[in-house]
Amino acid sequence: MNADKTLQEKLPTYGERPARPGMYLGLLHGRDHPQQQMNDWGFNGPMIGPLQWFHTTYACTVRIGFESALDGMRYFGETGTDHEIELLGDLLVFGGKYYGDWTVYCVQPEDVTGPADSFRRQPRRQRGGYWAHSPSLS
Repeated sequence: MNADKTLQEKLPTYGERPARPGMYLGLLHGRDHPQQQMNDWGFNGPMIGPLQWFHTTYACTVRIGFESALDGMRYFGETGTDHEIELLGDLLVFGGKYYGDWTVYCVQPEDVTGPADSFRRQPRRQRGGYWAHSPSLS
């Protein structure tokens, strides 16, 4: 599995509005090197999905299952629905970057397309922007 090549294509970043609804894995607290000293939260990584499932075994193995085999090609450079994501100590590795936090969350259809409110002058905002880190959860 080599996600480095697939990242030449623009992948959606955690906090952006995805193209399709479903369950996503959002990567955040990113850094370029595993030993990098962090003075802040780092950068947001991609949101990976839509997924059918997400599974962790003994905090050593992270596996995901895409809804579509084509998404496997987009994110990992090989078709198929089931893929493993490398862990290096307490960091998840994807696309040559290292992430200290990750979250699994669901994006509803209305969060993708927005509401069909023809009477509104201003469109509604996306709820919170960051699904797992919204102010309502704090």
